[in-house]
Amino acid sequence: MILLATMSPLVDNLWWLVRGLRRAQFSLSTADLALGIQALELVDVANPHEVEAALAALWCRDLPSRQLFHAVFEQWVLLLRRQHPEPVSFNTYLAQVARRRREDASSVSVTWFRPGAESGSIDQPLTVALGASREEVWRYRPLDRLSQEELDQLMAWYRPRPPLLRPSAIQQPALRGGSLNLGETMRRGREGSEWVRLYFDRPRREPLRVTIMLDLSGSTHSYHRPLLQFFHAMMRHERGLNVYGFSTRLTRLTEALRSVHIDRALAEVSQLAPDRGGGTRIADSMRQLWERERGRGITGRSTLIMISDGLEEGDKRELERWVLRWDAFLHHRVHWWNPWMATDPGTMRTPSLQVLGRYTQYRAIPTLAALAEAWQGLSTDEPVFRPFRPSL
Repeated sequence: MILLATMSPLVDNLWWLVRGLRRAQFSLSTADLALGIQALELVDVANPHEVEAALAALWCRDLPSRQLFHAVFEQWVLLLRRQHPEPVSFNTYLAQVARRRREDASSVSVTWFRPGAESGSIDQPLTVALGASREEVWRYRPLDRLSQEELDQLMAWYRPRPPLLRPSAIQQPALRGGSLNLGETMRRGREGSEWVRLYFDRPRREPLRVTIMLDLSGSTHSYHRPLLQFFHAMMRHERGLNVYGFSTRLTRLTEALRSVHIDRALAEVSQLAPDRGGGTRIADSMRQLWERERGRGITGRSTLIMISDGLEEGDKRELERWVLRWDAFLHHRVHWWNPWMATDPGTMRTPSLQVLGRYTQYRAIPTLAALAEAWQGLSTDEPVFRPFRPSL
């Protein structure tokens, strides 16, 4: 039946599409071509969108293959409309395609076959460019440039995900681990078994306690909404997460972000923090965190993360004193995440930036992808951040 069907011009062109997809690392057989012919009998072949949707439903198995198929199908349709292209115009057309897709695209080299009118098949190499997907554009766009539609896509962070864990000081007996636990080995040996099993001490994994100090000053105004929505989503997964906002004073935002609806949570944050959009007083906020929240919102086993641009309005010595106190209390688990500056703070001459860069673990989070990577890096046993140590 397929041999008889190859007499049709549409089936002939479809066969060249299959050959081109095979050169693009698509595993398509003759049976897939037969299924594609049967699917095209149920759609309007004059409509390219219906043809693409029908073939993609049969031949594509994941999102990358769907993107590659869309790019190859687009070139196939354009080549069918150019039955007799002149060499100069054809090269110009390829140059236009390459120029249009050069930025933010990854290229896949494909040897394309197009049937000629009288001279048989013509081998014409094309470069099929794959642009970034919508999710990649959303995750790698700067936080201060997210549109309202992209902010609504932040709801994807609400999907179930495992919480952050860290090694606990409490040891548990296991068949594999560190040091030998003779007491557990002897106790299990008295149970009557004729085989002696060795038990070792292995540290437990407990939920990571994270305390966030979020800068709500006017200099970071464009980052408030995506960061608050991110931590509102993380509240569903992290039991040891506490969030504080600071500008001219420190405000506890944990209970407000535990609200189910994001709009209600943001409204409560606006009511709790009337100083939002004011100045930046990092040292005074650290002092209030030490005096009011130590033992409740932050303990000696917590990890302190300050998200700010680092532009302190107070005295440099006062900031250095409180950063050193928190660094000693938390055993060097003080992080500084900057959504505004992606370079090392040592290149800046501002005194507050040099103090924070010297005594904290610095990380730039200009995009959602960088923010997610920094967040997942907190659960590793070894520190993933290299603290910058400039000389004051």
